[in-house]
Amino acid sequence: MYQENSHGYPLPPSSLLATSETLERVRQKIIYSRRLERLWRFIEESYSDPDIRLGDAARHSGVSQDHLNLLLRRFGDTTFHDLLARYRIEKCLGLLHERNYTLTEIYSRCGFNSPTTFDRQFKRWVGCVPREYKSTLTNNAGNIKPFFE
Repeated sequence: MYQENSHGYPLPPSSLLATSETLERVRQKIIYSRRLERLWRFIEESYSDPDIRLGDAARHSGVSQDHLNLLLRRFGDTTFHDLLARYRIEKCLGLLHERNYTLTEIYSRCGFNSPTTFDRQFKRWVGCVPREYKSTLTNNAGNIKPFFE
């Protein structure tokens, strides 16, 4: 069944994004740590760079890689890689809903270095590949009655 949710995008109800807290809620939980607040700003500013690594994020946050993931698990119940992938996917969803971009432009703008990685992460978080999701939006412009109903 189609489900409008707190993420602001139509998602299959069983998708990882639909069953997870919103990014805003995760952000609210992790800003209790100043270092994680720095990490959040780093992700916001750098998510489109496909070469971001855990080491870069840790240096920017002023902690070791292990300590960064420990803080993320403690305060956000996530890891750096999951947080970054999820942030990127949610940015992709926004661009898909604008309907002005090709899938190649979207994955490039959001920091994915290949269509395969983009497809894999999108399917993991949204429950379908980007092409199917975009097709659903295009075919039902305005009256979304998605394939995952």
